[in-house]
Amino acid sequence: MLVESSSGNLGVALAMIAADRGYRFNCVTDDRCNLATRRMIQALGGHVEVITEPVDEGGLLGARIAYVEALCAADEHLVWLDQYRNAANWQAHGRTTAPEILRQFPDLDVLFVGAGTTGTLMGCARFLRDWSPHVHLVAVDAVGSMTFGGPASPRSIPGLGSGVRPPMLDTAYVDDVVLVSEPDTMRACRQLGRRGFLFGGSTGTVVAGAEHWLAEHGDPSLTAVGIAPDLGGGYIDKN
Repeated sequence: MLVESSSGNLGVALAMIAADRGYRFNCVTDDRCNLATRRMIQALGGHVEVITEPVDEGGLLGARIAYVEALCAADEHLVWLDQYRNAANWQAHGRTTAPEILRQFPDLDVLFVGAGTTGTLMGCARFLRDWSPHVHLVAVDAVGSMTFGGPASPRSIPGLGSGVRPPMLDTAYVDDVVLVSEPDTMRACRQLGRRGFLFGGSTGTVVAGAEHWLAEHGDPSLTAVGIAPDLGGGYIDKN
């Protein structure tokens, strides 16, 4: 059986792969995960366990990880992919995501990347450092996340942000950090929706962070790109 802690996209992807290959899959999430995502995982044959009580150090994410660790300690046949420490996470983005961005935008000046596990961030950062070091890399995170050392506070929107410092994060590769409040995330999502683009909270956070940074540092000649990691269909029932 595969097991992973996930609040969204990865859980759905693993459920698809497990169904295709005949594996059982247990997704450990928390009550911020939207209902549509949970039902999609279950429709694909996955099992979903919802953690509702945070731990003192690490919050809900810390509680999810502790629960998975306990499951694995009790059953040696479980395979935990561990997106938080698995080097294949950032390596995949270094092989695919970042090269594709440069192919599409060869004159790239600024890249905005949301920080969750920081796999996308670190993969893109390492590739750009080697192949296009002039690109300014801006990490976008949620207010209340502890990823970059800020104080923890409650967060309701799943996806970006973390109650613990991500093990794979290396801030030496990051040029700037923008923190976005949840009201700003929601405003960005609604503005995008009114223009025909239905995205989720992680994308709304990246867009809001890019707008804040460009308003302060940008100029019209810059080629700026933001990575949109989620769609909004699963969030339609949210206010």
